[in-house]
Order: sequence, then C-alpha cells, then structure tokens
Amino acid sequence: MSGQQHSDDEAMRRLASAALWRVRLTEEGLESSATFEAWLAEDPANEAAWRQVSAPWDLLGERATNPEVVAARRQALARASAPAAIAAPGRAGRAYLWSGLAAGVAVIVAGALWLFAQPSEYRTGLGERRMVTLEDGSKVSLDSQTVVQVRYSTDARHLKLMEGQARFDVFHNTRRPFSVDAGDRTVIATGTSFNIDLTQSTVVVTLIEGRVLVTPRAPVASLPVARKQEALAVPLEAGQTLTTSIDEPMPPRIESVSLESVTAWESGRLIFNDEPLDAVVERVGRYSKQAILIADQRAAKLKISGVFNAGDVTTFVDTVSRYLPVHATSQPDGTIVLATTLETR
Repeated sequence: MSGQQHSDDEAMRRLASAALWRVRLTEEGLESSATFEAWLAEDPANEAAWRQVSAPWDLLGERATNPEVVAARRQALARASAPAAIAAPGRAGRAYLWSGLAAGVAVIVAGALWLFAQPSEYRTGLGERRMVTLEDGSKVSLDSQTVVQVRYSTDARHLKLMEGQARFDVFHNTRRPFSVDAGDRTVIATGTSFNIDLTQSTVVVTLIEGRVLVTPRAPVASLPVARKQEALAVPLEAGQTLTTSIDEPMPPRIESVSLESVTAWESGRLIFNDEPLDAVVERVGRYSKQAILIADQRAAKLKISGVFNAGDVTTFVDTVSRYLPVHATSQPDGTIVLATTLETR
C-alpha cells in the first residue's frame, strides 16, 4: 500500500468513526461516553474528524429529533453497527470505511433535506414591529403579534400570513411567482407592494403600488393561477382595498382607500375611518395585553373614526366612551367591557 493510499484510508477511517460516533451518541441520547472520550483522546486527528462531522449536524439543532431523521439514524446503525467494525483490514476494511462514512453522511443529508423543506417562520410579539429581507430581496414588514411563513423553491415564492398584518414589498421576477395565502384568499404578485390585514372574520388586501391578483385560496402546486381560478381572480389597482369575509359566503368588497391610513401602523399609528367598533377593537387589541370586549351587537356595529397611538388603550376607550353611545366598565382582571347605552326598542 502506498503512503498516500495509507494516509487516505486513515483519514477515511477517522471520518467514518466520527460519523458513527455521532449517530450512536444521538441514538442513545448521550452527549458523551467513556469509550467515546477514550477514542477522542487517542489522537488529535480524531478530534479534528469529530469537529468536521459535528459541524453540519449541529446546524440541524432540534430537527435531529424529527422522525425522518431518526429513521435515517437507525438505518445508518443497521448498515454499520459499531466503530470497531471499520477497523477490518484490506478491501473489506475500506468497504466498512465507506459504509460508516456513508452512514453518518446519510443522516446529515436526511436532516438537511428535511430542514430545507420546512418553511421559515417570522413572528412578532406584543407591540413589536419587524422588517425581514428575504433571500431574493423582497421585504416583509410585520405588525404586532403577526406570524408569516415563507417557503421558497426554484420556481415559486410562497408565503402564508398566519395571523396579524404585514406589508409585502416584492422583488420583480415573473419567472418565480410570489404569492401569499391569508385566510381563504391567495394574493399573487410579481413586483409590487401590498398590505394584508388578517382578522378573525376578514381578509383585507390593499394594493400600495404595482398590480396583484386576489383569488380564492390556491394550493402551492397550482401556482401560477390555475385555470379554474382565473375567472375568479380579482385584479386590484393602487389605492384599492379588497375585503372578504372568511365565515360568510359573500362576494368581496372593493373600494378606494387612503394609503396613509392603511400603512399608518408602520409608524405606530392606527387610523380608522367610519369603521365598525368590533373591527376597530380587534385591531387595537393587537398592541395591548389589556383585553377589550364588546357586550352587545348594537355596540359592535357602531361606526368610529379617529387617529390613535398603537397601545394607548386608555385614550382609545375614553374617546369611544365620549363620542359614541357606549359605556366602558373595568373588570377585576383588567378587561374593559364596552356596552351600548342606547335603549332597546
């Protein structure tokens, strides 16, 4: 055996041993063991091989416990059950080396594939606002208590607004459609800016600039817009808002709006223009731990206009109580209950 071949086999043997130790320790739920520490201390090259194998594994983090990765680990152990097995000499020994190394690599690859298949998730807490720049240069601005999932592939950019409100500034790429699911709607754009406000009962899509199509929610596989949904797609122009009810089978409502009002949340302001009190209360509630409840439907349907600072519940309640026929009562747990003072006829 030449010196180079011996050196290559030795390096392979160490990597295979390290890979199998990584699999074995994880499978047994151990951070270390006496025999592993002894192997590690035998030679500095062992420790170097361990670092080389462990680096990509550590990137998987909690995903290493995913069922698919666990299954890959057990298959790896079945193929090469112990580090000692790779010490066999000659051609069979090299086969064991490759088997051991492949075992560890298979686990890491399985974990990586699983990880990359998962959507990235961005979220904000109470009173927090955040802007995220995605890999293609598109930007997503998240309002308070908002969750957005992002899944990019080679031919599509698919996002999902799980809750809250977000603004999407999309990098232009007609070959890679950009879509956002929210409630029962899918918004499809190429290069544009739009805002989506998702409440418990409505989806409100506002086009800031460019062009979008709003369709009944489409599965990822059907993007770009499937034929069956083309007839139902609603195009929006800049300054238009589409509002659809999640619970009620009614056609979407399209109207022109003030873009300043729609995007005011980005600077910590809330602007309402003749809007139902129940919808306003839900939006105000995104910014405060103090809950506001509406006691009756008559109060819920009262209309209100005004400009408020996000999180300033006291001023909001004082204003509502002063200008609407509504009485505010504080409960022992801090909840504020709004009830109409109008007489029932």
